[in-house]
Amino acid sequence: MLVFITAVNISQIDLNLLPVLEAVLSERSATGAARRLHVTQSAVSNSLARLRHALGDPLLVRNARGLVPTPRALALQPELMQIMRSLRTLISEREAFDPTTSTREFTLACADYCTTILGARLVELMRKRAPAARLRFVPLEQLAGPDGLSSHVDLHVGMPPRVPSGCHSAALFEDSFVCMLRADQRAAKKLKLKDYLQAKHVRVSVLNSASDPIDRALAKRRLSRSIAVTVPHFSVLPMIIEQSALVATLSRRLAESQARSSQVTLCQLPFSLGKRVTRMVWHERSEVDPGGKFFRDLVREAAE
Repeated sequence: MLVFITAVNISQIDLNLLPVLEAVLSERSATGAARRLHVTQSAVSNSLARLRHALGDPLLVRNARGLVPTPRALALQPELMQIMRSLRTLISEREAFDPTTSTREFTLACADYCTTILGARLVELMRKRAPAARLRFVPLEQLAGPDGLSSHVDLHVGMPPRVPSGCHSAALFEDSFVCMLRADQRAAKKLKLKDYLQAKHVRVSVLNSASDPIDRALAKRRLSRSIAVTVPHFSVLPMIIEQSALVATLSRRLAESQARSSQVTLCQLPFSLGKRVTRMVWHERSEVDPGGKFFRDLVREAAE
Protein backbone atom coordinates (compact mmCIF):
# COMPACT_ATOMS: atom_id res chain seq x y z
CA MET A 1 0.00 0.00 0.00
CA LEU A 2 1.21 3.49 -0.77
CA VAL A 3 2.99 5.25 2.10
CA PHE A 4 0.73 8.30 2.01
CA ILE A 5 -2.44 6.23 2.40
CA THR A 6 -1.76 5.76 6.11
CA ALA A 7 -1.60 9.50 6.66
CA VAL A 8 -4.46 10.57 4.41
CA ASN A 9 -8.08 9.43 4.38
CA ILE A 10 -8.45 7.42 1.19
CA SER A 11 -11.90 8.91 0.62
CA GLN A 12 -10.26 12.34 0.25
CA ILE A 13 -8.23 11.27 -2.77
CA ASP A 14 -9.59 10.75 -6.27
CA LEU A 15 -7.87 7.52 -7.30
CA ASN A 16 -8.13 8.62 -10.94
CA LEU A 17 -5.24 10.96 -10.08
CA LEU A 18 -2.84 8.07 -9.51
CA PRO A 19 -2.28 7.30 -13.23
CA VAL A 20 -1.40 10.98 -13.68
CA LEU A 21 1.18 10.86 -10.90
CA GLU A 22 2.62 7.65 -12.34
CA ALA A 23 2.91 9.20 -15.82
CA VAL A 24 4.48 12.46 -14.61
CA LEU A 25 7.01 10.62 -12.46
CA SER A 26 7.96 8.44 -15.42
CA GLU A 27 8.07 11.22 -18.02
CA ARG A 28 9.39 14.00 -15.75
CA SER A 29 7.24 16.25 -17.95
CA ALA A 30 3.63 17.40 -17.90
CA THR A 31 3.66 17.48 -21.71
CA GLY A 32 5.01 13.93 -21.94
CA ALA A 33 2.48 12.72 -19.36
CA ALA A 34 -0.36 14.36 -21.27
CA ARG A 35 0.73 12.67 -24.48
CA ARG A 36 0.97 9.31 -22.72
CA LEU A 37 -2.45 9.65 -21.12
CA HIS A 38 -4.10 11.16 -24.22
CA VAL A 39 -5.27 14.24 -22.30
CA THR A 40 -4.39 17.93 -22.42
CA GLN A 41 -1.42 19.41 -20.58
CA SER A 42 -3.75 21.59 -18.54
CA ALA A 43 -5.63 18.48 -17.39
CA VAL A 44 -2.33 17.03 -16.13
CA SER A 45 -1.45 20.30 -14.38
CA ASN A 46 -4.87 20.44 -12.70
CA SER A 47 -4.52 16.84 -11.50
CA LEU A 48 -1.07 17.56 -10.09
CA ALA A 49 -2.42 20.56 -8.22
CA ARG A 50 -5.13 18.40 -6.62
CA LEU A 51 -2.60 15.75 -5.64
CA ARG A 52 -0.26 18.36 -4.08
CA HIS A 53 -3.14 19.71 -2.03
CA ALA A 54 -4.33 16.24 -0.93
CA LEU A 55 -0.87 14.98 0.02
CA GLY A 56 0.55 18.20 1.38
CA ASP A 57 3.72 17.88 -0.73
CA PRO A 58 4.88 19.60 -3.98
CA LEU A 59 5.64 16.13 -5.45
CA LEU A 60 7.38 17.64 -8.50
CA VAL A 61 9.16 20.98 -8.79
CA ARG A 62 10.36 22.68 -11.94
CA ASN A 63 14.03 23.37 -12.77
CA ALA A 64 16.01 23.96 -15.95
CA ARG A 65 15.70 20.30 -16.98
CA GLY A 66 11.97 20.01 -16.36
CA LEU A 67 10.09 18.51 -13.41
CA VAL A 68 12.13 17.07 -10.56
CA PRO A 69 10.46 14.71 -8.01
CA THR A 70 10.60 15.59 -4.34
CA PRO A 71 12.02 13.01 -1.91
CA ARG A 72 8.51 11.95 -0.99
CA ALA A 73 7.53 11.48 -4.63
CA LEU A 74 10.62 9.35 -5.23
CA ALA A 75 9.72 7.22 -2.21
CA LEU A 76 6.20 6.73 -3.54
CA GLN A 77 7.19 5.86 -7.11
CA PRO A 78 8.15 2.13 -6.74
CA GLU A 79 5.01 1.23 -4.80
CA LEU A 80 2.85 3.37 -7.06
CA MET A 81 4.14 1.55 -10.15
CA GLN A 82 3.48 -1.84 -8.51
CA ILE A 83 -0.06 -0.84 -7.54
CA MET A 84 -0.83 0.45 -11.03
CA ARG A 85 0.43 -2.80 -12.57
CA SER A 86 -1.81 -4.77 -10.21
CA LEU A 87 -4.82 -2.59 -10.97
CA ARG A 88 -4.34 -2.98 -14.73
CA THR A 89 -4.13 -6.73 -14.34
CA LEU A 90 -7.23 -6.77 -12.13
CA ILE A 91 -9.34 -4.57 -14.37
CA SER A 92 -8.24 -5.21 -17.93
CA GLU A 93 -7.12 -8.83 -17.93
CA ARG A 94 -9.37 -11.82 -17.40
CA GLU A 95 -8.00 -14.68 -15.40
CA ALA A 96 -6.20 -17.05 -17.74
CA PHE A 97 -7.86 -20.44 -18.09
CA ASP A 98 -5.92 -23.40 -19.41
CA PRO A 99 -8.11 -26.54 -19.37
CA THR A 100 -5.08 -28.80 -19.68
CA THR A 101 -3.73 -27.67 -16.30
CA SER A 102 -6.81 -26.33 -14.48
CA THR A 103 -7.79 -27.97 -11.18
CA ARG A 104 -11.09 -26.10 -11.02
CA GLU A 105 -14.25 -27.92 -9.90
CA PHE A 106 -17.25 -27.49 -12.20
CA THR A 107 -20.69 -28.00 -10.69
CA LEU A 108 -23.70 -29.14 -12.70
CA ALA A 109 -27.22 -29.24 -11.21
CA CYS A 110 -29.62 -31.63 -12.88
CA ALA A 111 -32.07 -34.47 -12.33
CA ASP A 112 -30.75 -37.99 -12.75
CA TYR A 113 -32.46 -37.98 -16.16
CA CYS A 114 -29.68 -35.70 -17.45
CA THR A 115 -26.97 -37.51 -15.51
CA THR A 116 -27.94 -40.75 -17.25
CA ILE A 117 -28.05 -39.20 -20.72
CA LEU A 118 -25.06 -36.86 -20.53
CA GLY A 119 -23.00 -38.05 -17.57
CA ALA A 120 -20.75 -40.68 -19.12
CA ARG A 121 -20.01 -38.66 -22.24
CA LEU A 122 -19.36 -35.48 -20.22
CA VAL A 123 -16.94 -37.31 -17.93
CA GLU A 124 -15.15 -38.73 -20.97
CA LEU A 125 -14.77 -35.28 -22.53
CA MET A 126 -13.63 -33.77 -19.24
CA ARG A 127 -10.92 -36.42 -18.84
CA LYS A 128 -9.64 -35.63 -22.33
CA ARG A 129 -9.84 -31.82 -22.32
CA ALA A 130 -9.29 -30.98 -18.64
CA PRO A 131 -7.68 -34.02 -16.97
CA ALA A 132 -6.91 -32.27 -13.67
CA ALA A 133 -10.31 -30.55 -13.36
CA ARG A 134 -13.11 -31.96 -11.21
CA LEU A 135 -16.78 -32.47 -12.05
CA ARG A 136 -19.54 -32.42 -9.45
CA PHE A 137 -23.15 -33.37 -10.18
CA VAL A 138 -25.60 -31.98 -7.62
CA PRO A 139 -29.40 -32.43 -7.31
CA LEU A 140 -31.83 -29.75 -8.39
CA GLU A 141 -32.46 -28.95 -4.74
CA GLN A 142 -29.15 -27.05 -4.84
CA LEU A 143 -30.90 -24.43 -6.99
CA ALA A 144 -33.69 -23.86 -4.49
CA GLY A 145 -31.55 -21.87 -2.04
CA PRO A 146 -30.97 -18.11 -2.10
CA ASP A 147 -27.71 -18.45 -4.03
CA GLY A 148 -27.97 -21.37 -6.45
CA LEU A 149 -26.75 -20.39 -9.90
CA SER A 150 -25.61 -17.01 -8.65
CA SER A 151 -23.01 -18.55 -6.37
CA HIS A 152 -21.96 -22.18 -6.21
CA VAL A 153 -23.56 -23.87 -9.26
CA ASP A 154 -21.94 -23.31 -12.66
CA LEU A 155 -24.71 -24.76 -14.82
CA HIS A 156 -28.23 -26.18 -14.66
CA VAL A 157 -29.35 -28.68 -17.30
CA GLY A 158 -33.01 -29.64 -17.54
CA MET A 159 -36.43 -28.47 -18.63
CA PRO A 160 -37.01 -25.34 -16.52
CA PRO A 161 -40.49 -23.81 -16.84
CA ARG A 162 -38.81 -20.41 -17.08
CA VAL A 163 -35.32 -18.90 -17.13
CA PRO A 164 -34.64 -17.11 -13.82
CA SER A 165 -33.90 -13.41 -13.79
CA GLY A 166 -30.22 -12.64 -14.32
CA CYS A 167 -29.59 -15.90 -16.15
CA HIS A 168 -28.92 -16.99 -19.73
CA SER A 169 -29.97 -20.21 -21.44
CA ALA A 170 -29.38 -22.24 -24.59
CA ALA A 171 -31.19 -25.26 -26.03
CA LEU A 172 -29.27 -28.54 -25.99
CA PHE A 173 -31.66 -31.02 -27.61
CA GLU A 174 -35.31 -31.92 -28.18
CA ASP A 175 -36.93 -35.08 -26.90
CA SER A 176 -40.27 -36.88 -27.12
CA PHE A 177 -42.08 -39.19 -24.69
CA VAL A 178 -42.69 -42.94 -24.74
CA CYS A 179 -44.24 -45.54 -22.47
CA MET A 180 -42.14 -48.10 -20.60
CA LEU A 181 -43.68 -51.46 -19.65
CA ARG A 182 -42.47 -54.82 -18.44
CA ALA A 183 -41.07 -56.83 -21.35
CA ASP A 184 -43.57 -59.70 -21.04
CA GLN A 185 -46.58 -57.41 -21.28
CA ARG A 186 -46.32 -57.67 -25.10
CA ALA A 187 -47.59 -54.16 -25.69
CA ALA A 188 -48.37 -53.10 -29.21
CA LYS A 189 -46.24 -50.42 -30.83
CA LYS A 190 -48.77 -47.91 -29.57
CA LEU A 191 -51.01 -48.25 -26.51
CA LYS A 192 -54.68 -47.47 -26.87
CA LEU A 193 -55.80 -44.49 -24.81
CA LYS A 194 -58.31 -46.68 -22.93
CA ASP A 195 -55.57 -49.11 -21.87
CA TYR A 196 -53.26 -46.26 -20.89
CA LEU A 197 -55.89 -44.70 -18.62
CA GLN A 198 -56.83 -48.04 -17.05
CA ALA A 199 -53.22 -48.92 -16.25
CA LYS A 200 -51.50 -48.16 -12.96
CA HIS A 201 -48.62 -45.70 -13.36
CA VAL A 202 -45.33 -44.91 -11.69
CA ARG A 203 -44.51 -41.22 -11.73
CA VAL A 204 -41.28 -39.30 -11.11
CA SER A 205 -41.73 -36.18 -8.98
CA VAL A 206 -38.92 -33.68 -9.58
CA LEU A 207 -38.50 -31.21 -6.70
CA ASN A 208 -41.64 -32.72 -5.14
CA SER A 209 -43.83 -31.31 -7.92
CA ALA A 210 -47.54 -32.12 -7.73
CA SER A 211 -47.90 -32.61 -11.50
CA ASP A 212 -45.81 -32.95 -14.63
CA PRO A 213 -46.23 -32.43 -18.41
CA ILE A 214 -48.07 -35.75 -18.76
CA ASP A 215 -50.68 -34.88 -16.11
CA ARG A 216 -51.15 -31.39 -17.53
CA ALA A 217 -51.60 -32.71 -21.07
CA LEU A 218 -54.23 -35.20 -19.87
CA ALA A 219 -55.99 -32.53 -17.79
CA LYS A 220 -56.46 -30.42 -20.92
CA ARG A 221 -58.44 -33.38 -22.32
CA ARG A 222 -60.32 -33.69 -19.01
CA LEU A 223 -58.58 -36.99 -18.40
CA SER A 224 -56.29 -38.31 -15.68
CA ARG A 225 -54.12 -41.35 -15.05
CA SER A 226 -53.99 -43.50 -11.94
CA ILE A 227 -50.73 -42.99 -10.06
CA ALA A 228 -49.79 -46.05 -7.98
CA VAL A 229 -46.19 -45.11 -7.12
CA THR A 230 -44.34 -41.78 -7.00
CA VAL A 231 -40.55 -41.76 -6.89
CA PRO A 232 -37.97 -38.94 -6.80
CA HIS A 233 -35.54 -40.47 -9.33
CA PHE A 234 -35.77 -41.64 -12.94
CA SER A 235 -33.07 -44.24 -12.41
CA VAL A 236 -35.36 -46.55 -10.41
CA LEU A 237 -38.06 -46.81 -13.09
CA PRO A 238 -36.76 -49.95 -14.87
CA MET A 239 -36.34 -51.85 -11.57
CA ILE A 240 -39.89 -51.01 -10.48
CA ILE A 241 -41.42 -51.85 -13.85
CA GLU A 242 -39.52 -55.15 -14.11
CA GLN A 243 -41.16 -56.25 -10.86
CA SER A 244 -44.67 -54.93 -11.54
CA ALA A 245 -47.31 -54.32 -14.15
CA LEU A 246 -46.94 -50.56 -13.83
CA VAL A 247 -46.47 -48.13 -16.72
CA ALA A 248 -44.05 -45.20 -16.83
CA THR A 249 -44.07 -42.26 -19.22
CA LEU A 250 -40.65 -40.75 -19.78
CA SER A 251 -38.37 -39.19 -22.37
CA ARG A 252 -37.37 -41.35 -25.32
CA ARG A 253 -33.62 -40.75 -24.87
CA LEU A 254 -33.68 -41.88 -21.26
CA ALA A 255 -36.06 -44.78 -21.94
CA GLU A 256 -33.92 -46.13 -24.78
CA SER A 257 -30.80 -45.88 -22.63
CA GLN A 258 -32.43 -47.78 -19.77
CA ALA A 259 -34.09 -50.38 -22.01
CA ARG A 260 -30.71 -51.60 -23.25
CA SER A 261 -29.88 -53.09 -19.87
CA SER A 262 -33.35 -53.85 -18.43
CA GLN A 263 -36.21 -56.27 -19.04
CA VAL A 264 -38.59 -53.58 -20.26
CA THR A 265 -40.25 -52.68 -23.53
CA LEU A 266 -41.13 -49.29 -25.02
CA CYS A 267 -44.12 -48.15 -27.03
CA GLN A 268 -45.65 -44.96 -28.34
CA LEU A 269 -47.99 -42.80 -26.29
CA PRO A 270 -51.68 -42.86 -27.25
CA PHE A 271 -51.71 -39.04 -27.28
CA SER A 272 -49.26 -36.33 -28.28
CA LEU A 273 -47.11 -34.50 -25.79
CA GLY A 274 -45.10 -32.70 -28.47
CA LYS A 275 -41.39 -32.07 -28.19
CA ARG A 276 -39.70 -31.09 -24.95
CA VAL A 277 -36.53 -28.99 -25.00
CA THR A 278 -33.67 -29.69 -22.61
CA ARG A 279 -31.74 -26.51 -21.91
CA MET A 280 -28.66 -25.39 -20.05
CA VAL A 281 -29.01 -22.33 -17.83
CA TRP A 282 -26.21 -20.27 -16.30
CA HIS A 283 -25.96 -17.07 -14.26
CA GLU A 284 -24.72 -13.86 -15.86
CA ARG A 285 -21.79 -13.92 -13.39
CA SER A 286 -20.15 -16.60 -15.54
CA GLU A 287 -21.22 -15.28 -18.96
CA VAL A 288 -17.74 -13.98 -19.88
CA ASP A 289 -15.74 -16.29 -17.60
CA PRO A 290 -13.37 -18.35 -19.81
CA GLY A 291 -13.73 -21.39 -17.55
CA GLY A 292 -17.51 -21.10 -17.58
CA LYS A 293 -17.56 -20.87 -21.36
CA PHE A 294 -15.29 -23.92 -21.61
CA PHE A 295 -17.68 -25.91 -19.42
CA ARG A 296 -20.76 -24.86 -21.40
CA ASP A 297 -19.07 -25.82 -24.66
CA LEU A 298 -18.18 -29.20 -23.14
CA VAL A 299 -21.80 -29.83 -22.06
CA ARG A 300 -23.03 -28.77 -25.50
CA GLU A 301 -20.63 -31.22 -27.14
CA ALA A 302 -21.73 -34.03 -24.79
CA ALA A 303 -25.35 -33.35 -25.70
CA GLU A 304 -24.64 -33.71 -29.39
